[in-house]
Amino acid sequence: MNNAVYWLVLPGLLRILLVAPLRCYECELNRKKSNNTCLDPLDTTHDDVRVTQCQDPRETCLIVKTQFINGDIFYQRKCGKANHKDSCKDLHLNGTGYMLDVEVCSCQTDLCNTADSMSALSSRTIAFITFLWAFLL
Repeated sequence: MNNAVYWLVLPGLLRILLVAPLRCYECELNRKKSNNTCLDPLDTTHDDVRVTQCQDPRETCLIVKTQFINGDIFYQRKCGKANHKDSCKDLHLNGTGYMLDVEVCSCQTDLCNTADSMSALSSRTIAFITFLWAFLL
């Protein structure tokens, strides 16, 4: 009987774990806004901070931090595509009259884009491993 329940539950659980859309925090801070809700640490209770579902399964949760030469910082948290997964990349952009330092961090777990240091192991992966360990051992 336990085997039958296991094989009936497993496909549904796998579908939830592997297909459920990723949810990310979404906000931005620019020079025109006086609040600091999108800065680290993220104030997830503020009205300007929203939870959004990523529309494309290739998207991850992102934090984009842009620092201008004059010291101004622009933060953006959102769903987006990144060439790197579960890590951060530093970019230095120089042009005529401007210089930018941009840090792009990506992660692949629900609501993971709360801080600059983001966990590398997906919560879906952990849940799947826990499920397999509980039922196969």
